[in-house]
Amino acid sequence: MPRLVSTSGPPPARRDAMVDERIDVRRYLEAIGRSVPLIAALVLVITGVVVALSLVLPKTYQATARIVFEENTSPLGQSDSESIQRRLSTTEQLLTAPKVLDSAAKKLGDASGGSLGGGVSSSVDEEANIINVVGTAEEPERAALVANAVANSFLAERTSLDRSRIAGAREALQAQIDQLSSRPGTEGQVAAIRDRISELSVSEGSAGSDLQIAEQADAPSAPRSPRPLRNGLLALFGSLFLAILLALARDQLVPKMGGSRELSRVLELPVLVGVPYVRRGLRARKARILSGVEEEAYGTLRATLEFSHAEADARVVLMTGALHGEGKTTACARLGRALARAGHKTLAISADMRVPKLHEQFGLDLGVGLSDLLSVLDWKGDSAIDPDLLERATNVVVTTPKGKRKEGYLHVITGGTRARDPGQLVSSEAMRTFLEEVRGMDYDYVLVDAPPLLGLPDAQVIAQWVDALLIVSRLDRITLEHAGELRGVLDRLDTRLLGLVVIGVTGEISPYYLTKPRTAVREPEARA
Repeated sequence: MPRLVSTSGPPPARRDAMVDERIDVRRYLEAIGRSVPLIAALVLVITGVVVALSLVLPKTYQATARIVFEENTSPLGQSDSESIQRRLSTTEQLLTAPKVLDSAAKKLGDASGGSLGGGVSSSVDEEANIINVVGTAEEPERAALVANAVANSFLAERTSLDRSRIAGAREALQAQIDQLSSRPGTEGQVAAIRDRISELSVSEGSAGSDLQIAEQADAPSAPRSPRPLRNGLLALFGSLFLAILLALARDQLVPKMGGSRELSRVLELPVLVGVPYVRRGLRARKARILSGVEEEAYGTLRATLEFSHAEADARVVLMTGALHGEGKTTACARLGRALARAGHKTLAISADMRVPKLHEQFGLDLGVGLSDLLSVLDWKGDSAIDPDLLERATNVVVTTPKGKRKEGYLHVITGGTRARDPGQLVSSEAMRTFLEEVRGMDYDYVLVDAPPLLGLPDAQVIAQWVDALLIVSRLDRITLEHAGELRGVLDRLDTRLLGLVVIGVTGEISPYYLTKPRTAVREPEARA
């Protein structure tokens, strides 16, 4: 029988792992993208400080004299590799001995060798039997003079030391001859000692020849430190690495949303439309292109709202978000304009009386508005709105251009006179009565700009008296924690949820708006 191959098991798990890995990489890249201003600022500041310090600090120069060790000419010593390395290490230590430095200082005209101690160093190249004598000074000529003076003083001191050792050995051998001469039968020993004395006499002439100057130190053409270019490059890459780590760490501490798809998944709401930003100060052509994209986005949202209204009565729509500054007021104004231009009779109400901003979108004054209407309703206890006061509070801002088949317009009711307790007023029974009255008026759509849902009860109370709820979220403002809190609030509300308007999305712009595909740019500043 043919063997059946199961289609379940490890392969889906591997695919899921690959998807999770791609999501993680995308989150990291988006976290870095959100922190580009911070990264750029850190890199510029750190690199600038390092370069500035490199330019301000005094220059130091280094010159190197090289001493070579010739083991074949070494007197009074062994020539095996271990002995040679030991002698080289000993020689390196003796290079900076006080006696050598004092002698070098005298040659340079200094008072003592203490002035050279910090400017002299040495190293051993074991493979080549070479000792490097390095002189450091603030002038290139001085660095070369120091290195050469120390090397020559050391060789002179070493030669004197070797000769003293040979002389001492010869005197010791001569003393042995004197002792053996008075003894009978020591003629052979005395002859051997005399031969040894002869060899030492010959070696005394070549004392110190095992160490020779292989290369004199020359004045360097460039300073050893500081090096602005090298230091700047190191600071650039180091600060870039540090800034990226800080950006990723900040994203882990306060995780942002990875995109509209992740926000939709957390809130369990569909994304109705994604709106790019139009950055202030952009060139006219680019601003015009992005404005066209933004306008079409709100046109799409208008069409979605029309479909929702056809399926179920959704005349009074509350527009809110999780936090202040996510763009709900702008979205309310743009959607109201789009509905009016499509031939709908639309009313926009500024119910965010704590921080009223809707009137600014249309260049209006606060004047008489919602707070005045609610105050009269609450004071009189009436069940109907004063028509004269309503007429004074209603501002006509958009009318359908001539030639349209349907007569559409946009009326705006501002926040009105500053209330002493706006939260209590907007949550009162007068607000419910006002919305019921407005629902019976000749409006196709009523858009209510409300305060954010988190931290304030206003929008949660108003949500009980509207037909549907439209959530406006800004990707670079809302965090994963805020989204979780918002999900909990929405679960407690007994109101129809239409979906999400995501502000600050990125994506390729249609070629209908420009000749080459480009990416919409996020705007860093908050918009009401």
